[in-house]
Amino acid sequence: MRFKWKIGLLAGVVVLAAGGGTIFSATQDATWLKTRLSDAVQQSTGRHLSIGTLHVWVLPFPWVEAQNVRLSGVEDGGPDALAVKQVRARLSIMPLFSHRIAFENVSVIGPKVTLRRLSDGRADWLLTPPTTTEQGGSASQSVAPQMHWNVGVSDLTVLQANVQWDDALTHRSGTFGLSRARVRGLDGTAPDLDIQGEKGAGRFSLTGQTGPFWPLGAQLPMQLRLNLTQNGHSIGMAHLDGVINAPRDERVYNLHLGGSVGQLQDLNVFFPHASLPDGQNLSVDLTVGGQGDAPQVQSLHVRTGRVDLAHWLPQAALTRVVVDAATPEDPLSLHVDGQMGTQPVGLNGTAGSLQQLMQMQAQAEAPVDLALTQGDTAVRAKGTVSAAHSALDVQGRLDHLAFGAQWPDVSGLTVTGHVESDKTQPLFKNHTLADVLHGVTMSGDVQVQAMNWQGVAWSQVQTHVAIGNGRLALDPIHAVGNGQQQVARLVYDLSGGQPQVEASARSVFLPLAVVQSWLHVAPDMQGTVQLVGALSAQGDTAAARSNSLTGHLGASVVDGSIGSALLRRMLGPQVPVKGQMPIRCFGVHTQFADGVAHIDQLGLESDFLHLRGQGSVTLGTHELNMQLAPQVLLGGASASSSLHVTGPWASPQVSMASANDGRFGITIGGSGSDEGTSCTALLATAREGADGPNPATVQKKASKEEKIMNMLHGLGLFR
Repeated sequence: MRFKWKIGLLAGVVVLAAGGGTIFSATQDATWLKTRLSDAVQQSTGRHLSIGTLHVWVLPFPWVEAQNVRLSGVEDGGPDALAVKQVRARLSIMPLFSHRIAFENVSVIGPKVTLRRLSDGRADWLLTPPTTTEQGGSASQSVAPQMHWNVGVSDLTVLQANVQWDDALTHRSGTFGLSRARVRGLDGTAPDLDIQGEKGAGRFSLTGQTGPFWPLGAQLPMQLRLNLTQNGHSIGMAHLDGVINAPRDERVYNLHLGGSVGQLQDLNVFFPHASLPDGQNLSVDLTVGGQGDAPQVQSLHVRTGRVDLAHWLPQAALTRVVVDAATPEDPLSLHVDGQMGTQPVGLNGTAGSLQQLMQMQAQAEAPVDLALTQGDTAVRAKGTVSAAHSALDVQGRLDHLAFGAQWPDVSGLTVTGHVESDKTQPLFKNHTLADVLHGVTMSGDVQVQAMNWQGVAWSQVQTHVAIGNGRLALDPIHAVGNGQQQVARLVYDLSGGQPQVEASARSVFLPLAVVQSWLHVAPDMQGTVQLVGALSAQGDTAAARSNSLTGHLGASVVDGSIGSALLRRMLGPQVPVKGQMPIRCFGVHTQFADGVAHIDQLGLESDFLHLRGQGSVTLGTHELNMQLAPQVLLGGASASSSLHVTGPWASPQVSMASANDGRFGITIGGSGSDEGTSCTALLATAREGADGPNPATVQKKASKEEKIMNMLHGLGLFR
C-alpha cells in the first residue's frame, strides 16, 4: 500500500510539473482568456461581450477579476443590456484541459441592467445563438481558425444592481433595484433562485427553482414564489408553477399562475405612475397554455372586494367582482356589484369565451349578453364581438342615476340603440374619443323622465344620439323646464382636417356654477342662466378654437346675485360691496368673430345700482375694452357716470370716461325710482326675443341713503 501511495504521489508531482506549469502560464495570459470568454458568449447568446481589464491569479487559489464588463443589447448601436464595473469569480483548473472555462462563486458588483423590447418584438432578454451560416461567415474572415471554448457558471451572486426596463409594445417602462440576487446550481438541472429587490419603500423577494436555462434543456420547469412587502408588512404574494416544453423552439406552455393583494393601492409603491385606486382583497388565478408568441389563457378566476372608482366616475365604487371561466370554451361570466352614490347597481352576464376573446380572430364571433342592473330595472347590451366586426343592440330602463354635483341626477332613464364597429381590435388597444368616433357607428334614442342639476330641474328630456364617420351629434335635445320648452343641438365633427364644434340653444337653462366651471372662471355669480344663440369653432387647441369662434350668444339671469370681487374688477377696487349683492336681472348679448367677442349690450339691475355697457374682449389674451355706465339710485333721483375698462380680465384698469361733450364728471338728477320695469328691454335683447321668467316684484324698502353714498364714494364720486 505504501508503495502504491508513493507511486500516486510521484505521478501527481509529474502532472503538476508538466501540466500545471502550462496552466499557470495560460491563465496569466489575460488577453487569451478575454478572447475566449467573448467568443464563448457570442456563440451561446449571439451578443458581444467586451471586457476592459482582466486580471488572473493562481495563488492562493485560481480566481479572476474583470472590470468594465459590457454585454451588448439586442439593437445594433443601442444601449448595452449589461454594464458592470467589477466581476470576481473562482476559476476551475481541470476543465481548462477540456477547453471549458468553468467559473464558481461569480460575484457581480454594482451592475446596470437595461432590458428593452423593441416595437418589432425583439427583446434584450431573448438570447439567440447565431446560426451556422453566421458562424461560418465570421470564421471564414478570421486569420486563423480557433478552437471552440464553452463557458460555465455554477453559482452567481449579484449585488446592488440597478435595473431599467422599457417595453415599446406596451408603452410601459420603469426601474427598480436589486440589493441581492443569488442563483445556485446554474450548471445543474434545478437552479435555486433567491432574489431580493426594492422600489422606494417597497421590497420584493423572488424564490424558487427552475430547470436549466444556460443552456436551455428540453423542458424548463418552474416553481417560483413572489412576496411583496412595504415598511416590513406583507402586502401581496404570487406564484408561478408549471413547465415550458421545448423552450428554445416551440415554447409550449403549461403554467399555473396566481396571486393576491390585500389593498390594491399598496402596489403604487412599485408602480408610482399607475395611480391604482383603493381596492380590497384582489385575487387572480389562471392557467396558461398555447405556444410561441401566442400563449392562451386556459382558465381564469378573478375576485375583488370593494374598489373605489371615484377617480374615473364620481361617487362610484365596485363592492364585489367575480369573473370566471373554467375552460377556454366556456362563456366568460361576469358578476359585478357596485354603487353610484347611495344607489346599488350591477353588471351581470357573459362575454364570449376565453378562446374567442384572446384570439380575437376576424372570423370568430364572441356572443355578448351583459346587463347593467338597478333593482328590478336593467339596460341590456346583446350581440356579437369579433376583431373584424362587432354589433350590439342596447335597450332598457334604469330608475335613478346620480354621479355627484358635477353631473345631473337622472330619474327614469330609457335607452334604445344600436352600436357597430369594424375596428374592434384597434379600439381595444387605443380608445381615445377620436378613435371611438372614427371606429364606431351608433344610432340611439335617450329619454329621461326627470333631471335635476344643482337646483335646476327639467322633465321630458329626450335626444337622438348619432355617431358615424368621425361625427357625434346630439340633435335635437328637447326638455321642459322653467315653465317652457327648451331646445338645443350639439355636434362634434372630426371628419375634416380639424375638429369642429357646433352648438345652438333656444332658451336653455343651466346652473350658473356649471357654466362658470366650463369657462374656467371664478364663481362670482349665482343663479340660473338662460342661454340663447348659436356658436361654431374649429381647431385642435384652445387658441385655434378661440380664433375661429363665430356666432352669437345671449345670456340672462333673473333673481340671482353677483359677487363683490366681480363688481370691484369691473367698477373699481373701492366699491363697498361685501359678499354677494342680489340682482333682479342680468343680461349680455355677444357677437363672436375673428377672435374677438363684441358685446353689444351688457347690463344688470339691483335695488340701488343699474349698469349698462358695451365693448369687446379679445379671446386669446382676455384683453378688455369696455364702456360702462353705472347709475346709483338716490331715493327719487340718481347719479351716473361713464367708465372705461381696459387691460386683461385678471387685472383690469378702470378710469373715468368723457361724456358726449368731452368733459369728465357725473350726472345727478333724473328719475331715481325703481319699479323693476327697466329689466324688460335688457332681458328681451339678451334672450333674442325668446320667452323667459320675469324678475320678482320690487319691494319698497326703507331709506338706503347711507348705502347709496358709500356706493358713490366707491365709484370715485364726492371725494
